[in-house]
Amino acid sequence: MSKKVETYLSKRGVKPIKWARATFVLTIIFTIITCLACFYKPDFLNLTVCTVAIYILSNAQDSQQKHFRYLIFGTVLSFVYDLIWILLKGFDYSGDDEDNGGMEAKIKKFSLLMVILSLIIKVFMVIVFWMASLKFADVIDERSALL
Repeated sequence: MSKKVETYLSKRGVKPIKWARATFVLTIIFTIITCLACFYKPDFLNLTVCTVAIYILSNAQDSQQKHFRYLIFGTVLSFVYDLIWILLKGFDYSGDDEDNGGMEAKIKKFSLLMVILSLIIKVFMVIVFWMASLKFADVIDERSALL
């Protein structure tokens, strides 16, 4: 399937994607968004996925291809966790909290916005982690250029 995607993109005139660089950049973006969501929502699962991803990318020579597959599983699990959290708590966070002067309500809304943004990023993270697992040799080769 990855060959079909690459041939389709090359026919459309898109340059070949450097999956190691895309993995590194999206992991950093995902980590920042997760940290911003932690202002009011405890987000241990996403932080664990981000930490493991950074460790694997930093020590690619000691890692294996299957470790990126574990990251895919963790990302999908955190996606489901965040969906359940939004269904249970999201509506409480979207309302106004006038009892606390409104400041806490703004922080809750900001955290809810970051969780929603995190859900969107996770779709791309699954794709990028999958491609990084398929092109694991590129991750090892490009790691020295990234760091």
